[in-house]
Amino acid sequence: MSLRKVWIGIAVGAVGLGSLLWARSKDGAQPSSAKPGDNAAQAGGGAEKPGWTRARRLASPLDHPKGVAVEGDHAFVVTGGFAKAENAVLRISATSGAVETLVRVPQILTGELAIDDKYVYFSSEAANGILRVSKIGGPAVVVIEVTRPIHLAVDETHVYFSTFLTQPPGGALLRVAKSGGSPEVLVEGQAGMDQIVVDSESVFFRSNSGLWRVPKSGGKAESLLPATPDHNVDRLVGDGSHLYFFQGIGSSGKYAVARMPKRGGAAETIAPVANPTARLALSDTHVYYFRAASLNDDALVKVPKSGGTPELVDGAGYSTGYLTVSGGDVYFTDINSLFRVPK
Repeated sequence: MSLRKVWIGIAVGAVGLGSLLWARSKDGAQPSSAKPGDNAAQAGGGAEKPGWTRARRLASPLDHPKGVAVEGDHAFVVTGGFAKAENAVLRISATSGAVETLVRVPQILTGELAIDDKYVYFSSEAANGILRVSKIGGPAVVVIEVTRPIHLAVDETHVYFSTFLTQPPGGALLRVAKSGGSPEVLVEGQAGMDQIVVDSESVFFRSNSGLWRVPKSGGKAESLLPATPDHNVDRLVGDGSHLYFFQGIGSSGKYAVARMPKRGGAAETIAPVANPTARLALSDTHVYYFRAASLNDDALVKVPKSGGTPELVDGAGYSTGYLTVSGGDVYFTDINSLFRVPK
């Protein structure tokens, strides 16, 4: 749950909690009778408010779904995140919503994942490891044991991952061959390393000091966008030419959606205030993200990659902030469901 949600639970008190429980009780009662693909929230023939009005619940109930990736007719989802949860990797039909458990694990999962043609890769910060499971199911295999890995990415030959350490000596960016072997350290000694983008030549990453680029084969890391007290950066995704991220707006505590060329250059704001505790996702033409719709709920919006007026995709409802775009749809999660909405 995001820091914004935690603050709400403390500050709003009984009134906010009561309204949230009212909405959840109606929503939570639905899975037993709703068929996959039914409208996410309906009552008396009309959409409930608060609640998603266009999104359809694809699968529920799930135990705290987080990271999601979609390929072809299937969505892959990581669930759990604490000791008594169902820490597992699921495969969910993108058409019927049928849920298959690829593997359950004793490790507490961080919720991040990456996929290639054969495997789902996922991390356990608590158990200090990167694991993988076949996309058709089977045992979980430890790819590498390393201190506090969270975010990861893959290319044709390697798994790239960051270790999240905020105190000296700081975190590191590493890679390990999919075929096995010792890890290679690409960058070390930066606090708060997390988000990773990989292309054919470089690895891009975010840390507490800003946005960076390093050659995939190793070498000196290049600062692309230094973070400052008035212009912190958070989250990171990329396409063939640009990096997209959230950038702080002065000392307001608010964040805008920004982008910059991967080769380096000035950052430009492409959309106003966003929810920086959530994620970004890309289609060929747009950036998708969440922004606050109310104290309790988010709205899913999109903006052209070159900038413009944000358009509402769906709102308002609760989200965990994880989302991805595949085909003609956006997939995202809340505390117990996977949703799909036309992009």
